[in-house]
Amino acid sequence: MVTPLEDIRFTIAAFNTVSAGETWDTPATMGILESLAEFTDSTIAPANQDADTKGCVLSDGRVQMPAPLVSAYQEYVALGWHLLSLPEAHGGIGAAPLAGLAAIEVLAGASHAFQMVVSLVGGASEAIEACGNAEQQQRLIADLASGETLATMCLTEPGAGSDLGAIKMKAVDNGDGYWNLSGGKIFISGGDQNLTPRILHLVLARTGPAESRTKGLSLFACPSHLDDGSRNAVETIRIEEKLGLHGSPTCQLSFNAAKAEMLGAPGEGLKAMFVMMNRARLEVSLQGVALSAQATQLARTYAETRQQGGKTIDQHPDVKRMLMEMDATTLGARAMVYRTTALLGDSDALTDFLTPVCKVFCSDAGSHVADTGIQVLGGYGYLPEYGIEQLWRDGRVTRLYEGTNGVLAMTLATRLLKLDDGNLVERFAAEIADAANLADEPMAKCLNELVQLWQQTATTLTESDQPGYGAMPFMQLTGLVFFLSAWARLHATRANAADPERIEQLYRFVQADMVPNAAALARRTAQLLQQSW
Repeated sequence: MVTPLEDIRFTIAAFNTVSAGETWDTPATMGILESLAEFTDSTIAPANQDADTKGCVLSDGRVQMPAPLVSAYQEYVALGWHLLSLPEAHGGIGAAPLAGLAAIEVLAGASHAFQMVVSLVGGASEAIEACGNAEQQQRLIADLASGETLATMCLTEPGAGSDLGAIKMKAVDNGDGYWNLSGGKIFISGGDQNLTPRILHLVLARTGPAESRTKGLSLFACPSHLDDGSRNAVETIRIEEKLGLHGSPTCQLSFNAAKAEMLGAPGEGLKAMFVMMNRARLEVSLQGVALSAQATQLARTYAETRQQGGKTIDQHPDVKRMLMEMDATTLGARAMVYRTTALLGDSDALTDFLTPVCKVFCSDAGSHVADTGIQVLGGYGYLPEYGIEQLWRDGRVTRLYEGTNGVLAMTLATRLLKLDDGNLVERFAAEIADAANLADEPMAKCLNELVQLWQQTATTLTESDQPGYGAMPFMQLTGLVFFLSAWARLHATRANAADPERIEQLYRFVQADMVPNAAALARRTAQLLQQSW
C-alpha cells in the first residue's frame, strides 16, 4: 500500500482558499507530504503488519513496543518529522494547519498504531501554548521538540468515561508551585512506551469538590521523570488487550502522589483539555480517511486481478458499485476535513460545530469502507495475510475514542445547535448554500432542498423534550449534507484532477446512491422524536 498523494493533492487544490482571502501554498504543502510519504511508505508501512502480530509487552513495569516501530521512530526523529506541528518559536517547524493535519493521514495510512503514539505531541503543544505560562511553554514544548518526550492525554477513569464530571483523581497543592496527583486513569494511548526515554502526561484532575463536577477540574503537566532523573510516581498497571491497534499500547495508569504542575487556572481544566481534544477529533477524522483510502486501494488492486466468470471481478456490477462507493466515500470524507481545516481561525463557532460532524462521519466511513473492502475480497478478506481485516479491526475504535459517536451526536443535538446564540443553523446552511453556488444545476437544486430539510429537522430536534432519540440520525443527516457539499466543491474543480473522468463518474454515483439517504435520515429523526418511549 502507498500513500494516495494524487488524491491528497487534488483535494488540497480544490480547498486551497482559506480565511481572509488567503490560499494554501499547494506546491509547498505537497513537497512536505511527498517527502513524508517517501519515508512512511518505505519505513513505517513495512513494519505495520509485523507490529500488529507481535503487539506490545509489559515487562518489569515498562512497555516494550514492537522493535520495528522503535527503530522507525528513531529515524522519524532523525529526519525531523516530529517537529512538523510544533511552534517555530519553541524549536518546531510551525507548519500550516493543513500540512500538519494532512500529515496525520500519511502517518495513519502507513501505521495507525504508530501515528496514535507519536501524534499527540501536536495537540499537547497547542494545549500548553493556550494554557501554560511563558516559562512552561518554553520548557515543556522544548522537551517535545527534542524528540525524547512524547505526550499522552489522561482523561478517562473507570467510573468516568464520557461523563468527565465524575472524575475522581485528586490533585493536592504542595504549596511550592507543584501538586500531587493521586488516582487511576484508563485507556491511555501511549501511557507508557519505549520509543522515548520520557513521557509528558497531560492529566485532568480534581481540585474542587466532587459536587463541582467539571467546574472543579484542572489540567496538569505530569512528567514521567523528575528533574533528578528518577521516575515520577506514575505506574503502568496493565496494557489492555484490544480488538485492534496491537502495536499501540493502551494503558491503565496509577498516579501515587505524582508530582505535577498546573497548566492554566484552577477549574479551567476541561476548557484547556478541549484545545487538545478538538485537534484530536480532526486527527481521528483523518484516521478514518486513511483507513478508507488504504482499504479502497487493497480492494481495487485485488478486484483488478481476481478472475471470476471469465473477467476480473471489478467488471461485475455489484463489485463495481462497492468500489465506487468506497472511492467516493474516501474522497468526500477527506474533503470534509480539509474544508473544516480551511475554516479554522475564520469561524471558531462553525469549526467547533463541524469538527465532531467530521469525526462521526469519517470514523463511521472508515469502518464501513473497510468492511465493504472485506466483502470485495470475499473469503480472502477474512484472512490476515491480505491486510484488510487489520484495517477493519484498527478502525473500529475510532468510533469510540475522543468522544463516542453517540455522545457527539447528543452534543450536536443539545449544545452545538445553540452555539453563537443559535445562529449556527443559519451559518451551516450558508456553508451548504455557498457550495451549491459552485455546483451544476442538479446538485445545486439538491443541496438547496436538502439544506431546507436539514433546517426543518434541526428545528424539530431543538423543540423536542427528548432530542437524544433523534440525535444519531440527525448527526448522520448533518454529516451527509456536509459530505454532499464537499463533493460539489470537488466536482467544480475536477479539471485539476489526474483523472477528471473518474471524478465525474464518482460524482454521478454520489448523486444516484447517496443523495436519497438524506430524506430517509430526516424521516427517521422526526419519527423517533414522535414516539413515546
